Amino acid sequence: MFKRTLFFVDRLHWLWLTLAAPFLLFPSPKTSLAMLIVPILILIHWLAQDGKLQAASGGFTGSTPQQRSLIPSTPLNGSLVLMMLMVLVSLWATFDINDSLPKIGGMVLGIGAFLAVTRESARMRGWILSLLYFLAIGLGIATLGVLGTNWVNSKITQLNPIIARLPKVISGIQGAGSGFHPNEVAGALIWVLPVILVMSVVLFLISIFKGNDTAKKLRKAWEVKFPGWSLAVATTLCLAVTFFIFAVFLLSQSRGGYIGLIVALLVLIVIAIPRRFRWHSLVLLAIFTIAVGIILGTHREVVRIWIVGSNLTADSGNSLYTLEGRQEVWTRAIYGIQDFPLTGMGMNAFRKVMPVFYPLYDKSTMVDIGHAHNEFLQAALDLGIPGLCAFLALYIGAFWILANIWKRSLHQAINAEDENWLLIFRLFTLGLGGGLLAHLLYGLTDAVALGAKPGLLFWMLLGLIVGLGQQAQEHASGAERNAAETATANLL
Repeated sequence: MFKRTLFFVDRLHWLWLTLAAPFLLFPSPKTSLAMLIVPILILIHWLAQDGKLQAASGGFTGSTPQQRSLIPSTPLNGSLVLMMLMVLVSLWATFDINDSLPKIGGMVLGIGAFLAVTRESARMRGWILSLLYFLAIGLGIATLGVLGTNWVNSKITQLNPIIARLPKVISGIQGAGSGFHPNEVAGALIWVLPVILVMSVVLFLISIFKGNDTAKKLRKAWEVKFPGWSLAVATTLCLAVTFFIFAVFLLSQSRGGYIGLIVALLVLIVIAIPRRFRWHSLVLLAIFTIAVGIILGTHREVVRIWIVGSNLTADSGNSLYTLEGRQEVWTRAIYGIQDFPLTGMGMNAFRKVMPVFYPLYDKSTMVDIGHAHNEFLQAALDLGIPGLCAFLALYIGAFWILANIWKRSLHQAINAEDENWLLIFRLFTLGLGGGLLAHLLYGLTDAVALGAKPGLLFWMLLGLIVGLGQQAQEHASGAERNAAETATANLL
């Protein structure tokens, strides 16, 4: 009876995490016990792994009735454990636990979401539901962004009439008292945009080009995996959500977000183009790059003003005038890392420590600079150099998983159904990889700090990547077994 109760509670792990989410997103000393939800869920799952109960639940990747596992067996486990350890260390390093508590709560929720998505991804149905949950959260952030962002009116003046009409009905939220920062909204949406954009393009193309062989294969895969679902309705809904999220992203006027998305999409296009056309595309890209280089070379002064900023700039939307200020913040972040290399100064402490120990030359110490405007520097400030290494390893591991999925998806298909699966793996690899790459580029000049509320999307994205890698590996193993069985049958 006890085991059955544990099994029942364990199967609803995602529900308990969802119920605890508000207390983790908006923590306080009185509700800090909610942070125990993730360790408790891990312990319950470990106890529930037993024989038939484990087999029925699907269990974690790599777990067997004879071998229990606390967390899913993934290539990111080492990085994840090191980061959790450094979060604990940051509790000792921080000068004020009340300032660090919101970020620590966000880290607990994010790691819990990663574990939940990875676990549900043991089944393809669970992976798809996790993907829809990920997209729904992105849509929710875009909606909240419209209603509560403290919009900037000085970057791209053509957008001012639209921004002036947007209502602001949300304010006073913990960590965003005057409204959401538009750059942080862009940083969150850029995780989602490439994923849903790839989905929208694919659904649109297979709806339009009905005679194309690839479109037929994808339409067949849709009918097999989603029987009874209207392709036209799904396409329309996906396009509408994509347009809305992209519009909010555009209104954010985040230059780092713009550049990150454009570069990521260009990379995806080059990767997705069939090999027989790849050299043509590379030649066109080289010609385009040379042309841009010539134009920039003949307008050096304009380029200098555009990069470093100047009062001579006619349109601030065409100027990266904040680069010089950010370089000054980066130097202060480096000073902080040098002073706290092993432990960091504690999560969310930089905004209070910098004005006292590393004041800026041209800014008042009363100005609240919430982060280092670089996610990697911020990770080192929060969690020390070991935390930065763990953060980098998460990115490297995720890209390594995506590369393996892409490599597996390029092997010769055994049959029509196998070919459909390989196409699906390639498409989702492009979308998930595009989101990860776009945000990485954005994070070089801005930041959604570790533990920030929108950072939940980062952990879910990592979980989806790990889950897709697991599905691709299982599919490849199954295809190899089927091929071996077929070859054996033919010989007999």
